[in-house]
Amino acid sequence: MPPATQIMHFKTSSSYLQDPSQLISELASKNSAKIEGLSKIFLGFETEDPTNAFWVFEWTSKSAHETYHETDTFKATQAVARQAFASRPTHTFVGLSNARGIFSAPVTEFVTFTLNSGASMDTLQPLVKKLQAKLPGTPKFYGSSWAPVMDKPNVVHGVLGWESAKAHWDAVSSGPLKEIIDEVKKVADIWLVHAVLKQYNEDILKS
Repeated sequence: MPPATQIMHFKTSSSYLQDPSQLISELASKNSAKIEGLSKIFLGFETEDPTNAFWVFEWTSKSAHETYHETDTFKATQAVARQAFASRPTHTFVGLSNARGIFSAPVTEFVTFTLNSGASMDTLQPLVKKLQAKLPGTPKFYGSSWAPVMDKPNVVHGVLGWESAKAHWDAVSSGPLKEIIDEVKKVADIWLVHAVLKQYNEDILKS
């Protein structure tokens, strides 16, 4: 089975916003053993609204996540995890490739293209490939990865690394990238935000 990136997005509780490291430390203590199939974790806050957070998990497959979901260890984490949430988190699973450097960029753009009613993925996918081909060489760009959302065949999810949110907006304000995005807007609804992420390890608790 292909690798799966799980993207959680949620409104944070005031306690998590004030001291995320304390709750993350508590969660880590509930998962003292290595979680089978989980390779990397990235945590951070949205730049547009810093009361929203992202938790990103890289799994060897979606089934690895589903297996973990049934364990007593996962169940033990839930009471702690719920302390971070002020809203029900959205969970998106995407088969991204080579996204690790993107999540490690100074800013990560999360973007979805959702097909309009009557539009076809046969029209959208070539535009995504065209966009992906034009992006390399863009100033202050760290790479991108795109894939359909698992269980939502009408949605394409992209993650893009940038030096800053301004670098992203500067890149798409005119020229070939804007022209492609304008074509995408004719067939799909675009949602996007930016976030500053850090890879989880013990050091994140000290930063």
